Amino acid sequence: MARDDDDDDEAFFQTRYFVCSQYWRKDSPIFLYTGNEANVESYIENTGLMWENAEHFNALLVFAEHRYYGKSSPINDGDDENNKNKNNKLQHLNSAEALADYAKLVRQLREEYEDVVAVIAFGGSYGGMLASWMRMKYGHVVDGAIAASAPIYAFDGEDPPVDPNAFAKGSTYTALLSGHGAECPKKIQNAFKLLIESGDENDKIYLDVLKHTFKACDDIESPHEVAEWAQSALDYIAMGNYPVESGYMLSGKGTLPAWPMKVVCDEMMTDHPNNNSNSTSLALLENLRDAVSIYYNATKTEQCFTIGDPSPNDDTKATEDLWGYQYCTEMFMPMETTGGENDMYWPSPWNETNEFRYCRDSYDVQPRPYFAQETYGGRKMVENFASNIIFSNGLLDPWHLLGVLETSNPRVVLVKMDEGAHHNDLMFSSKDDPTSVKRARILEVKEIQNWVEEARRKKKKKKKTDMSSSSSSTASTPPRE
Repeated sequence: MARDDDDDDEAFFQTRYFVCSQYWRKDSPIFLYTGNEANVESYIENTGLMWENAEHFNALLVFAEHRYYGKSSPINDGDDENNKNKNNKLQHLNSAEALADYAKLVRQLREEYEDVVAVIAFGGSYGGMLASWMRMKYGHVVDGAIAASAPIYAFDGEDPPVDPNAFAKGSTYTALLSGHGAECPKKIQNAFKLLIESGDENDKIYLDVLKHTFKACDDIESPHEVAEWAQSALDYIAMGNYPVESGYMLSGKGTLPAWPMKVVCDEMMTDHPNNNSNSTSLALLENLRDAVSIYYNATKTEQCFTIGDPSPNDDTKATEDLWGYQYCTEMFMPMETTGGENDMYWPSPWNETNEFRYCRDSYDVQPRPYFAQETYGGRKMVENFASNIIFSNGLLDPWHLLGVLETSNPRVVLVKMDEGAHHNDLMFSSKDDPTSVKRARILEVKEIQNWVEEARRKKKKKKKTDMSSSSSSTASTPPRE
């Protein structure tokens, strides 16, 4: 964490933050990125909204790395071999302590950079959740927050209750709007139905067919293993359905094409005239393999796939291992697929008992399903107490149904992007950006300007009041004898 010089070295560990002071001037704001579950360089390289507006606001840009991620970790290589020791150290991996880190960092920056007028938090996805929670929990530290694609209503305890099927519905909606209408998600659903119903884990011949069809490096354990592997890719492709080529979903290790879900749908709808297979069914599975290959072989270097491992590279795998712990302790989001009319997958209902067992076996912890709602307030906090927060959501982002899409609170601003993917508005601008994304950025900059001016007025008023009080106190002091 960001530490003072008098902190006990054994009780603290270092976390990273990056500062760009190129445009900084006195009486100007700090733009703070509340880092989420990845190496902080990923946000430095992709958060164009901050970079493109820094000069206009004379802002100090700060990108804080979340504790335990990237290089901000107390865990060493030896701990990986000793899971008990590693899990004990993970107990300080949580959102509340991360927010406290960021608040402490802001205090230190205010001491170093004179005359900061306001602090504006930026974040996307989990980082967007952190940005909104920081404004709500640390309103004396942060003057406003851009919370992009922040699914803060994804937890138990909300009223109305969270819909576990919301994310799968969102991925399906993205496929529905990707060039072939309802035919694309239907083809995908048919592929999963065929994959799961054509055999089971005891059918060795079928498992060998799947190994060959999906170019697996190792033996396949079950059809569900393949289905979950393919589903993970489709979900990430839906999130990363940007109008330009992007490596963001891959931590920079490879690139997804522009509008990647359209590429998926094109592949699913393709009849291959040179296909060596005599089976239409097998061709459908091969189409599914080729569709998810744009994610798992984004580097164009993979000769085979590690089925069962949803990580396209080592960087994303490290992130998913740590996020698994956070999921099992505080970010316990109910998720399910139902198939049929609701989504393009297969029936896999939410089973809290199984998830509790997974968390106990994997991390020796018990989930706290109501932690986020009880700690940060959920819908009641947003409706009754929140202020100076923009919640933006792209309707092509599977998370949007779990975000803040409506409010009666006039102090909270909602921005919807009809053609926007996962926190698309935070990315660097492009001539290919849809109109709704361009409009979102304009609205966000306008609100930031309002927040900064509001903070500046308060600061001037306080200074004037302090001067008046000082003069009054001096005038009323009797002369010394």
